Order: sequence, then structure tokens, then C-alpha cells
Amino acid sequence: MPKSRNLGGQLKFDVGNDAPTLTGAKITFTIDIVFPHNQKLLPDGRVVWAKNCTINGTQFHEGEPVYTKENSADEWNAVFPNAPLLSKQGDKQPPYVFVWKTWGKYWQVCDGPSSSLTIGTDDVPLGSYVMDVVIYHYRQKDKFIPIGYASTQFSITDQIPFAVSLTQVNDKDEGDQKFIQNRAVAFSITLHDPSQYLSKSDVIFNWNFGDGSGTVISRELTVTHTYIAAGTFKPQVVVQAAIPDSSCATPPNLPTGTRPTTNTLTSESLIRPTEDITTAADMEAKVKGDHIENQAHVSIIKRQAPNKNGCVIYRYGSFSTNIEIIEGIESVQIVQVAVADDFLLTEMEQNAVDFTVSCQGSLPTEVCTVVSDADCHVPVTTICSAVSPTSDCQLILRHFFNDSGIFCVNVSMMNDDSLAVANARVNINIGSRLTSAGAAALLLGILTVVSVVGAVAFAYKRLKGYQRLTEDPAACQSKDAGVSSMPVLFWSLMNQKTADQKKGVV
Repeated sequence: MPKSRNLGGQLKFDVGNDAPTLTGAKITFTIDIVFPHNQKLLPDGRVVWAKNCTINGTQFHEGEPVYTKENSADEWNAVFPNAPLLSKQGDKQPPYVFVWKTWGKYWQVCDGPSSSLTIGTDDVPLGSYVMDVVIYHYRQKDKFIPIGYASTQFSITDQIPFAVSLTQVNDKDEGDQKFIQNRAVAFSITLHDPSQYLSKSDVIFNWNFGDGSGTVISRELTVTHTYIAAGTFKPQVVVQAAIPDSSCATPPNLPTGTRPTTNTLTSESLIRPTEDITTAADMEAKVKGDHIENQAHVSIIKRQAPNKNGCVIYRYGSFSTNIEIIEGIESVQIVQVAVADDFLLTEMEQNAVDFTVSCQGSLPTEVCTVVSDADCHVPVTTICSAVSPTSDCQLILRHFFNDSGIFCVNVSMMNDDSLAVANARVNINIGSRLTSAGAAALLLGILTVVSVVGAVAFAYKRLKGYQRLTEDPAACQSKDAGVSSMPVLFWSLMNQKTADQKKGVV
């Protein structure tokens, strides 16, 4: 960006154009004066200090004019050398004069810190040119101070300028020129026609996608094509524009001569070159040319067709590029959603849901699961991990839910070249299972009952075949003969019950 020394800092000039320009169309040049951070431009055109500052020992206050000898509104009747009277436009004072030069001609524009110039390119030879501009600041009546110089390069061509972008749904890297087979590729054209020169033209696009599928002729800016085989292909398109020749039917009441125009014109005239113009300070110029950044390489093929046919002018343009079609993850599908059915699970695992996911095409190396609200707007959790699916491309993904409700689940599978996505809505009710504490209590109760029943059965089996030993009453008598021990009493009762049962059976 060209710069110029100025009180309080350097002025910068951002200058450019909308080239490349198709011959016969109009080209626009723009310039913006960028002030130092401590200065600003008021709506009435005056430059004032934006804040308090001290420069070279001199103190300046916010709001004070940078140029103290600027003319007042009443004195605005200035005459620029070799040019008509400069006049106000409304209440605004255009404080700057921009003198543009190219093709050996000069254009003068009186404007604010942002200005533009639009000129035609009829009968201009094809090629590359440079537009120079000298910027003057109006301080007093008939006193114009040169404050800077800048230039910009532009070109005139007979080839239609346009850009082509190639896109595909779920393309992981849009700049690698790799696309997935069996998935549509969109070819979109953007015509570079800022002056609307082609607005009334008949524009036709002739496509050849390079896979032997034939030719597609269309007037639409976007077409789609699906490559069914892997490999390297070279799609190309030729653009043809049939432009009405305005010289065949001249509209009435047109002026005999044409003049350049500006977007915010306050004073403009074509002037004769005079003596060399010098600036008041050292300046550096930097060439800046605007251009179109194509998403793919553009190749130009010149046609030897006649440019004019009656009242129609034909212009052409072409594009070609190399792309690679590869096998990728063509599709992903959630085939089953099931609650984890293991009995002995932790408290968190009680809320687990298993998603069975399958895919078609190449195998993924990474999978991401995003759980969102029911409307799929607000993400709740996101989990990504490396995977090694089976040869039939099937995975079981387990996710844990903390709350009940309806959730949107998004599963993305990807590898180095492709990406595929599947979505599903699930209704989770985490209260439908026993908690781990309840399950443990139930298990303990069952084990206790089983233990008691087993002990009783074992004791009954052992006592059923017991025969009591006989003893001599005389030998067993003593002073405590009337007292029986508790074990003897227990066994006596048990044997008596057994004998009664036997009698009943008989």
C-alpha cells in the first residue's frame, strides 16, 4: 500500500481495480485514503485530531483541525490548474482531488477520502496497463497540496473472465481436488462481470466431464455430475457469449462524446497533460491489481471464430482442471438402537444405549458421536475415537445418558479422504431399570432364602433315619434322674414325632 508522510503520521492509499476486464466493458478504479490512528475525517470534510497527542514537542488536542489553514465553506470557489471550477455538492466540501492517468489521458475527480473512477474500454488494444493517480489536498483557495501517489495494474482481454468451483456434499478437504465416486459433484461458474456488460447476452456453457459420458450444454451457472468409476479425469467447459452490438442501433438523444463517471462524483473533467507533478514528500508506490482467485486452474483456449456476426459480438472463455475420483465412505446407517441388557452393570452403565452402525464403501478410521437436544440444535455431548470396524463395516457404539427424554444422535464416520453422516432420534427412560443398589438387595434376599431352605432340607434328611439307643433304667438312675438335659429332650420330641408319622402311614 503506497504511503506518504503527513503531519501526525503516514497517510496510506489503498488503490485497486476490478480487472480483468472484457474488451468493450467498463472498468472501475477505487482509492481509499487511510489516515493515521490519531486523525479522523469529519462529515464536513475537515481532518481533526482523534485524541490528544504530542508530536515533535507540539501538543495537539482532540477535535482540533490538523490543517489550520483549511478554507471555509464560504470560500469554496477553487480552480484546479487546467481544469474547470471545482464546486461543492450540497453542504459537503470535497477536500481531495484525484488525478488519474493512463493511455496518455487524464481524469480529474474531486471527492472525499474514498473515491472511484469508471471508464470504458472500447477500441482499447488488448493488454496490460498501469493506472497512476496523484492525490491533492485542498487547503486554501487555489492552493492544492500533493499528498501522495499510487498506481494499480489492470488488463483488457477478449476472453470471458470467470471462475469455477467444484464442491461435493461432505467433502472433507475441499481444496485437494479429490471426490468420492457415486456421489454428485457440483460445478459452479461465477462470471466476472462487475459492469454488467454481459447482462443482456446469451451465455452458453458447454461441459465435458472427461469420463466419456458425453457433452452437456447448459445455460445454468451450476451443473452436477456423478462419476461412477474411480480414477483421474479432466473436466472442462467452454463459455460462449453472444453480445448485442450497441453500434448497430444507436439510441436517440445520446451525447456525441462520452465521459468517464464516478460513483461519488463532485467534480470531474478530462484535462491535458501539463508539466510533471511532484509531491511534497517522499512517497513509495506499490502496484496493486485485483484479480479473481479461481478454485481450480484456468486454461485459456483462443477461438478463431469471427468476433462479429451482424449485430452480435461473440466472446469465448474456457476452463479445465484435473480431479481424482476415489472410493470413500459412501453412506452410514444406524441399523439398531438397543438398551444394554447385561444384568450386573454399574450405576452409570444402567443408562447405556448401544447403537449398531453400518457403512458402505471404504472403511472408516474415526467415528464421532454427537448427542443433541430433540431438535438437533444444541449439542449435549461429543465423543470421537479411533475405530477398527469389521470387514463388513459394522460397529456397536455405546453411549451413556444421564437424563430421560428425546435426544438427537449424530454419527459421523471418516477416514483420510471421505466423511459420511447418519442421524437418529431416541427416547431414553433411565427410570425403567433397577438401580445397582436395588439389584444387589434383591440378589442378597434371594441368596438368604435359598440358604435357609437348603439347611432345613439337609437337617430333615439326616434326622429322618435316626434310631435312638436303649439304655438300662437302673443304671441311669441317680439323684438327678428326674431332670433331663435339653439335647435329650429335643431328640425325644423329634423321635416321637417320627414314630407318630410312621404309625399314620401304616
